[in-house]
Amino acid sequence: MEEDKKKLTVRERIAALKERRIWRILLNKYFIVAVIFFVIIGFIDANSIGQFFRNRVILRSQKEQIRYYEREIKAAETKLEQLNSRKDSLEKFAREEYYYLEDGETVYLVEGGEEVPSSSEE
Repeated sequence: MEEDKKKLTVRERIAALKERRIWRILLNKYFIVAVIFFVIIGFIDANSIGQFFRNRVILRSQKEQIRYYEREIKAAETKLEQLNSRKDSLEKFAREEYYYLEDGETVYLVEGGEEVPSSSEE
């Protein structure tokens, strides 16, 4: 009897497997093609599931950057509006940020000093 099992051809073995219900489903040519299709689309293709999730993470971070830059633009526009509204505010900004000097002025920069409390009682 064991000799008979050894002598079975590949086709006979497949036919014997097909007799079982689960193997009938798994060896169905449409099922095999569908599995191959989903493996290719899901994991191998350029638009795979992994790539889909990576793109979602990138998209989320880019949307966050957009929100950040929109806030920065609003802050810059507000600052520009303030600077253009009065001449003295523009001059103050130029002196603080770019160390603007008028002719004949000497500016001393003091770094790390403590603030001296102003006394309004005098």
